[in-house]
Amino acid sequence: MSEESLLLVKSMKERVGRLIGEFEKVEQRNSILSEEVSHLNNRIVLLERQLEELTSRYENLKLAKGFESGFGDNRVVRQKINKLVREIDKCVALLNE
Repeated sequence: MSEESLLLVKSMKERVGRLIGEFEKVEQRNSILSEEVSHLNNRIVLLERQLEELTSRYENLKLAKGFESGFGDNRVVRQKINKLVREIDKCVALLNE
């Protein structure tokens, strides 16, 4: 091999070495980001559950407040009761399947 060829091979080896180093860095960063995404997805699921629970509690409190006051819009209270009965009916139907 000529000196020029040796220099070319040496240059290529250096470039390949740098590319491999960069690839390993990118792989590590990707792994870290994947773990972070997984963690954040788990947190989203937890927060969505909390939101559903708090929404349900809020609706129940509104309903209880409507019963407690005795004054107010009876139509709204009746609609809420009907909604709860429909939800219970759906649950019973699912249990019967």
